[in-house]
Amino acid sequence: MPATADYLWDNRERKPARLCVFQYTVEGVLRYRDGDGEHEVPPGHAVLFTFGEPSRYWLPPGSRAAYICEWINLQGAGLAEHWSHLRRRYGSVLPVGADVVAELHRLMAGADPAAGRDVVQIASAVHRFVMYLYSALTRDLAARQTPVERAIEALLTKPLQPGSLTAVARRFACSREHLCRAFVRRTGRPPAEWQTDQRVQAAVQLLRSTALTLDEVAAQSGFSSIQTLSRQVRRVTGRSPRSMRQV
Repeated sequence: MPATADYLWDNRERKPARLCVFQYTVEGVLRYRDGDGEHEVPPGHAVLFTFGEPSRYWLPPGSRAAYICEWINLQGAGLAEHWSHLRRRYGSVLPVGADVVAELHRLMAGADPAAGRDVVQIASAVHRFVMYLYSALTRDLAARQTPVERAIEALLTKPLQPGSLTAVARRFACSREHLCRAFVRRTGRPPAEWQTDQRVQAAVQLLRSTALTLDEVAAQSGFSSIQTLSRQVRRVTGRSPRSMRQV
């Protein structure tokens, strides 16, 4: 779609609220502003936003170059939460590869009323696109990261995965000390402390909502034994795992 010089949208005024938009720049440059500041959306990049939020986008003043984009509006149960998570993790303005554009075109073709798809088929196509976007962004981010940055991502995304910090550092070819320092710079907390708290939260949730044995709770929440589970749960909550079952 080509746009003219008066192209300006304020998402606060747009409805329906929480409708999710993926807009890809084919040619020209778009300006986008949200709570994180002002950004360029050049060719090969997409911007993610939702209706009803305090963000806006426009063409640069005095721009004479054509702006051409492709976009799709998405809506469905849980989709706004996925959109929010994607943006927190990767940002609202993203570099997009040819494979993601191909998935976008596949989704557009499948969602076209002329294609004769029913609601279930369209919902499945939307889910496929969002999951592919997650996968592609994770892959592309990993390709740009240093070994220690990849190690931090592994800790942040899989805090319940068994294994020591030393093992994680070895897997990503960085030292344990370097990993700890970099993790503190990024999160403000030592990795062992952060990881243990995440595991305790998962364990407490399992204890309160399932009938799993303590062995199973320990394994699923990343603890090496019932003893470690009990010690850490008591340290954080002041209660034993067994007492959680009585709530």
